[in-house]
Amino acid sequence: MKRIRIAVACLIAIPLLILSLVYAFIPAGILALFGAKKIASRWLELCGRFISNGILFSLGVRVHVDGRENLPTETNICYMANHQSMLDILAFAGPAKLWASIFAKAEIKKVPIINFWCYALDCVFIERTSPHDAVKAVLKGVQKLKDGKPMLIFPEGTRSKVNAIGDLKTGSLKLATRSKAIIVPITIKGLRNGLEGITDFRRVHAYFSIGKPIPTASLSKEEIATLHDRVYGGVKTRFNELPN
Repeated sequence: MKRIRIAVACLIAIPLLILSLVYAFIPAGILALFGAKKIASRWLELCGRFISNGILFSLGVRVHVDGRENLPTETNICYMANHQSMLDILAFAGPAKLWASIFAKAEIKKVPIINFWCYALDCVFIERTSPHDAVKAVLKGVQKLKDGKPMLIFPEGTRSKVNAIGDLKTGSLKLATRSKAIIVPITIKGLRNGLEGITDFRRVHAYFSIGKPIPTASLSKEEIATLHDRVYGGVKTRFNELPN
């Protein structure tokens, strides 16, 4: 059943990705060539949203988004979300209508077309087997946030293989506190059933909940010490509140 559903989805997803070289990157390249870099970036964002929504639709996934009123107007935002599925980023870019840099495995640079979209997202590539490279990647992330670019972080470090939140690494908070960014907690639930946990052809309902922002620029040492519980505790609480 899983293979059949994924095969059907690929009939939509693969052409969308291949043709994006034409309808997304060629126009963006022309716009950038004439100095309209912001418009080019906006065009890629709109195309990325179109692809994300298309792939989720092909898999029969409907993502319910709430909390958009919590989004701050500033740009130096550090989105922190639990990680359930490879579809998490699609839900972020598609139904949630958000766009941010992410940390990506260095191997993805070798994957055709996907690597183009990683560069469009202005990803920070990281070689996980190299501690030195990991430190350099974190410093790049801090600098991006300082420059006012939003970033999406998955503090668990890897996808949870069950319908629960895994251990959230405290080191991810330093990315936000060192750059004095605004943390926006995000809770994701149910997306694993749309791909990794497929069991049948029924529509999958997933949830993407945006929490209240937490500015870090003015936090005291005591507040930073309890930031882990404030951010991750809120994500876990919201996870338990969302429907199964």
